[in-house]
Amino acid sequence: MTMLFWLCVGIIGYAYAGYPLLAWAISRLRPQPVRRAAIEPTVSLIIAAYNEERVIREKIENTLTLDYPRDRLEVVIVADGSTDGTVAIAQSYASAGIRVLHEAGRKGKTSALNRAAAMCTSEILLFSDANTHYGRDVIRHLVRNFADQTIGGVSGRKVILEHVDRVATKGETGYWGYESFLKSCESGFGSIVTADGEIFALRASLFEPIPGDIVHDDMYLTLRMVRDGYRVVYDTDAVSAEQASKNLWDEFHLKVRYASAGFQIVSRFPTLVLVPTRLFAVQFLSHKILRWTAPVFLLGALGTSALATGGVVHLAWWGQIGFYGAAVLGLMLPATWRPKLLYYPLYFTMGNVAALVGIAKAILGGQSTQWRRAER
Repeated sequence: MTMLFWLCVGIIGYAYAGYPLLAWAISRLRPQPVRRAAIEPTVSLIIAAYNEERVIREKIENTLTLDYPRDRLEVVIVADGSTDGTVAIAQSYASAGIRVLHEAGRKGKTSALNRAAAMCTSEILLFSDANTHYGRDVIRHLVRNFADQTIGGVSGRKVILEHVDRVATKGETGYWGYESFLKSCESGFGSIVTADGEIFALRASLFEPIPGDIVHDDMYLTLRMVRDGYRVVYDTDAVSAEQASKNLWDEFHLKVRYASAGFQIVSRFPTLVLVPTRLFAVQFLSHKILRWTAPVFLLGALGTSALATGGVVHLAWWGQIGFYGAAVLGLMLPATWRPKLLYYPLYFTMGNVAALVGIAKAILGGQSTQWRRAER
């Protein structure tokens, strides 16, 4: 039992701390810089907007302030299936050059992106969400990377806006700061393992329709480009900001979906992500698969330490009970009373419970391509 406990602890430690340190070291020892230049290719900004009447006007206004030549930028809002005021609001900006696509019937984000991309003729496709705001110079920062012909796609940095009334704000801020560091390291020596769909630019010549059953469109496109020999990199200067989920329940559902849909992606690219004959497979295993399966090892550590009769392993059981107890306490306390330190065990535990549910959903199947939108 002792050996099994330490094996579980070792895997968890590697996934959350060891791999980031390894990625940082590799980025320093064998850097692969991107050859950037101030270029201005034509860009189609595609905004997926299903029933987004609450935020779509603000998103359009933000888009119209972007520092990029208007004759080089096409803005397309695809609002298929929307039944609220999204389409009417977006169409009111027709004089500003906003193009709106709308079909009745909701077929999911993947179908909407495929339809919009097929109608664009620009050199670069930039995918965005309706609830994200871009920094004014975000397009210039993204497209400068395409001066390097080895680059197939570029993802920007996601930041969470401070909001005292949103339970998930502190947890998401910590998570995305951690992810930003890790992606910066991975980008420094090769490719990131997945782009963020709310700020993801790619060469239009490399885009092919995404299979209709795919949930993680951004991860699928990333892996397909890496498989074909292109790099997908991370630009920390290209910033996308959004609010955290209004409540942990919404965030929980998003993380369940991330994990369950991740295993679907693995089944589409088994050689690329599972056969460690190239560094990228090690990256994907370390960054994604071990994270999705971490709750199994966390449960293993908890169970084996509970069976220990004494010593360090038994003390570790009490430490785990204290940690998870802090998470439960954080869940029970109102946000205004919750000490900052409780956010981290709460968010960590919530994320791993969601991943465990995601594993079950992946085994049982039946994942829908239609997202359960979090209120933000």
